[in-house]
Amino acid sequence: MKKNTSCNNYQKKCPPGMACDKVKAKSVSCNANGNPSDFDIDVPVVLSEVELQATVEADVHLPTPAREVKAIKKNVSLKQCEAFRSPISETLVKVFITGVVHKNIQYVEACSGNLKDYSVDVPFTCSDDVEVFELVEQDFSQKSSLTGEYRYLDNHKHGADRCRSGSYTYEYFNEPIECKLLYADIFELDLYKDHDRFGRFNRITEKMDINLLFKLLQTQQRMSANGGADRECEAHRPSSMRDRINERIRRMNG
Repeated sequence: MKKNTSCNNYQKKCPPGMACDKVKAKSVSCNANGNPSDFDIDVPVVLSEVELQATVEADVHLPTPAREVKAIKKNVSLKQCEAFRSPISETLVKVFITGVVHKNIQYVEACSGNLKDYSVDVPFTCSDDVEVFELVEQDFSQKSSLTGEYRYLDNHKHGADRCRSGSYTYEYFNEPIECKLLYADIFELDLYKDHDRFGRFNRITEKMDINLLFKLLQTQQRMSANGGADRECEAHRPSSMRDRINERIRRMNG
């Protein structure tokens, strides 16, 4: 077996659920039916174009004292962008952003000599409510049998049979809201501090105004132009998959 030589065993991606135990099914039977749908395509729908501003202040400690900074190259990237519909409004989503400003600082230590190169990452995190202009498709699931439990009378008809019960649960698999970063800019003020007796410094206090422009998208079922023309000619339009699911949940909870 190959040894794990990494410092830890943590995984960056969401791993599959580990089975604690397994039982063998005594019997299995299937019955599948195909149904027409109101929607013939799945497309990414733009919910909103978001302008986000983050104000960040950080101290960068140089590895050696600097006489002068020659250039600073900066790149912005998002490490996490999560969004979900606000519980208080259908037209708002809560957005959580985690980003990194990667900096490459070039400086000199004296009036002449080699150019030093130092790279550093400045992470930032923020969240806010954002208005959306297309409705987010998001439905609840009911996975616990405590809210959809069936109980049966015992043989004496005096109470519940403790050896028999049933339940109804359901999971609705929502499409996640995704982010697409389009543009980023940084307005920055650098303050050079901790000078030595030669006038060199080794600490830079950075005050950054980071501006991001990104799209919020969700894959939704829609009708294509040709599909819409064909369906208008039909006398009876079949219900969509979402309608059938909601109707099934309504009947079971009714």
